[in-house]
Amino acid sequence: MGQEVVAAQGISKSYNSVVALDAVSFTVRPSEVYVFIGPNGAGKSTLFNIIAGVMKPTSGSIRVLGGSPFDPSTRLKISYLPATPPLYPWLTVMENVDFYASLYGFNRNTVRQEAKWLFEKLGVQELATKLSSKLSTGQMKLASIILSLAIEAELLILDEPTTALDPAMRRSVLELLRKKVSNRVTILMATHLVDEAEGLANRVAIIDKGKLIAEGSAEELKKLYAPPAVLVIKPVPEQVENASAVLKSRWGNVYSCNGEVRVHTDDPDEDLPKTILILGEKGVRVLSVSVVKPTLEDVFLKLTGRRLEE
Repeated sequence: MGQEVVAAQGISKSYNSVVALDAVSFTVRPSEVYVFIGPNGAGKSTLFNIIAGVMKPTSGSIRVLGGSPFDPSTRLKISYLPATPPLYPWLTVMENVDFYASLYGFNRNTVRQEAKWLFEKLGVQELATKLSSKLSTGQMKLASIILSLAIEAELLILDEPTTALDPAMRRSVLELLRKKVSNRVTILMATHLVDEAEGLANRVAIIDKGKLIAEGSAEELKKLYAPPAVLVIKPVPEQVENASAVLKSRWGNVYSCNGEVRVHTDDPDEDLPKTILILGEKGVRVLSVSVVKPTLEDVFLKLTGRRLEE
């Protein structure tokens, strides 16, 4: 356990009769990107609050960087970005940077210089002098990311860091996270975007209803739980739900998302023509059909019977 950045054993958290976390155990290794995926309400934020020393568990043990996350000396080694941006609205973004650096005992000039570099790197220098109350949702998230990355921490805890960012900015932020890892920083992250998990994580933990239900690399999880292939059918928009219902009567693992219907299949060569035939017999107009590799979304569907966003 001495080499583990995070070691959680049997972590549970209850609010009266509501169980938010149910005996969650896992470890995070040095310089690893460990990503939790799960729907809203799965327990990710509660778990991160415990790891960051913000909230105590009802039961179980947690060690972070060899110590307790509730010890101030340990918390100085952690930079935590919660799901809700922690900026004070009456301060500018840079004033927030200065405030948090002073509050937690970091060198303010060092943190400020790193923040300036991040503003320039992301091309958002104008945010530094803006009042936080005047920021859009995306700007607020971006400013919070800069605050978190500016602090020289050994462990970065990021709860849905790229939510509300446009695709180009999201790619830029993910590249900065890769740079952090190359500098021997460990990252613990939560996301509902499977492409982020697949592209960034060394290991992925799938959490649902407070339970950790699977863990491994993205490829390991897909090999264990996902089908060999996925049929992606795009019907005319007004017939998406009808197409989904028709196919569910023939195949079990079927779900619709963003105007498409995904069908898990063990034999795409056989099932593809059957799909087109069945939909045609039911009067469903199909615009396109393709065969794709499974994603972590398909793993979650296989394990829970639900989509991540349900």
